[in-house]
Amino acid sequence: MLCYPTETFYALGIDPWSEPARDKLYALKEREAGKELPLIAADVAMVERFCLTRNPLFKILSERFWPGPLTLLLPARDLHTTCAVRVSAHPIARQISHAFQSPIVSTSANRSGEPPVQNPQDFSPEFLEGVEIMIDSGVCPGGLPSTIVSLTGNHPRVLREGAISSTEIDSAYEAAKKQD
Repeated sequence: MLCYPTETFYALGIDPWSEPARDKLYALKEREAGKELPLIAADVAMVERFCLTRNPLFKILSERFWPGPLTLLLPARDLHTTCAVRVSAHPIARQISHAFQSPIVSTSANRSGEPPVQNPQDFSPEFLEGVEIMIDSGVCPGGLPSTIVSLTGNHPRVLREGAISSTEIDSAYEAAKKQD
């Protein structure tokens, strides 16, 4: 497990397809097992390799808001699951995904229910015992979390409003409809 900076807070990263890594992450975060974990991809091409991106809104939203704080819920290529994925605006987060040649988990580096961490000096030694690699790039800027939008239906559905407002998502959707 590694701890790395994003454009807002520090995140924990693992191979999303490793059950032992997932179990360790849930234990460290004291999070309910089985709760889905969001992903960061290096770029749009990587998202397209792992997710179905046929929805025309994918192109509109990814071009307008990536890299940045927009998480898209997309059908996985296996059609049995979905992936909540974004392309981070933080170069280190993207470089990690690029190095692994796969999306990586990006969940806040904190125990469930606690505030996210901006300053790596604020991590407790007990928490860091569960982390194999710590990438300290100083204090992250904080702010609102990513906005999560589902593209699994015919219309975009905002599941969590964050750094990008629902109004901005609706505006992009309306602009896309006018282009058709």
